[in-house]
Amino acid sequence: MASGLLILVRGKDVLLTSETINKTRLSFYENAIACIEEALSGEVSVNNIIDYIKWKKKQSFEALQSKAPYSFTFIQRAYYIQSGECIPLLN
Repeated sequence: MASGLLILVRGKDVLLTSETINKTRLSFYENAIACIEEALSGEVSVNNIIDYIKWKKKQSFEALQSKAPYSFTFIQRAYYIQSGECIPLLN
């Protein structure tokens, strides 16, 4: 049996593949790094840059280490990466 994450989309079972899950984790990691770079460059302003960077580094590490839980945001992005379709999951 294929490994991955089984979700329900429009009443149908959809298997998010392990490859998709890994691509989604990498996407979350890259997003966290880009947020850090924006803050460091001054492109965006944050209240406490030291704490912000610590928080984002923790997020990026958890995303790569498979420690982050599957949130609706994660599942929706994974479904988009796999299918190319962005749909609401809370209908």
